[in-house]
Amino acid sequence: MNVIIYGSYGFVGRYIVRNLYNKVNLILPARNIKKIQEVFKDLSLINYVQINEYNIQEPIYRFKPDIVINLIGILTEKDNQTFEKVHFEITKSLVDASKAVSVKKFVQMSALGADINSKSRYLKTKAMAEEYIIKSGLNYVIFRPSIIIGREQKLFEDFKFYSKITPIFMAPYDAKVQPVSVLDVADCFEKAVISDIKNEIFQLCGNEVINYVELFKFVLDFIGVKRVVLPVPKKTFKLLLPILSLMPKPIMTLDQYYMLEKDNVCSGRYKGVKDLLGFKRDWRKDF
Repeated sequence: MNVIIYGSYGFVGRYIVRNLYNKVNLILPARNIKKIQEVFKDLSLINYVQINEYNIQEPIYRFKPDIVINLIGILTEKDNQTFEKVHFEITKSLVDASKAVSVKKFVQMSALGADINSKSRYLKTKAMAEEYIIKSGLNYVIFRPSIIIGREQKLFEDFKFYSKITPIFMAPYDAKVQPVSVLDVADCFEKAVISDIKNEIFQLCGNEVINYVELFKFVLDFIGVKRVVLPVPKKTFKLLLPILSLMPKPIMTLDQYYMLEKDNVCSGRYKGVKDLLGFKRDWRKDF
């Protein structure tokens, strides 16, 4: 079985590649071949393919894979890398190419809270991509994870950075998340590849719902930094956005504030981790 993974050397992609290694033939498109080869230097028999923003779909036409996995996404916009371009336009080009060569299944990394009517353009464009995939006629599996916890999670690095310049971390006590272990997420993607599940959306969440005060304390404890976590209402961040946007690494953007307005927890209307794997790992320990 030939499987193409886009976004393979990102945080989650690294785990999915290692899960699928030796089980399928992996084809990994990348803009930076040296970087991806360094990430997977201990793995052999992987087909790396150089791409750029203008020929991103070319590997699909060339290899005619059985399955395409799309992990490409951004949390913040920079230069011409907009949510619309990265989440929707790139997905559209991959779906169109997949349909042209009769790919058997398209597996998409979406986001919990994806909603075509969301004020957040991040969530709106994730929903646009989902809609295009579903209407394409391809067999698909779509995953909507809450915040994914793993050692490479960007949140850890961000907190290390900010802990050097502030003694206090403000956290919204009235907003909730349901963290999921990166190992569970990777296993779910593997299940989508090696099983016959198709044409379903899955919400991926861990075993407990917590607020951001608890999440921030967990992150600080994990990186071994002692700082005060100050509980505040989430509307505080909207008032502070003009100041936060001036920081070298903005703590929050307006779009991220819109995402914060709704709890990032599983609704129960879709199947999840336990339905796919039969269990859920402890997100606090198992990653």
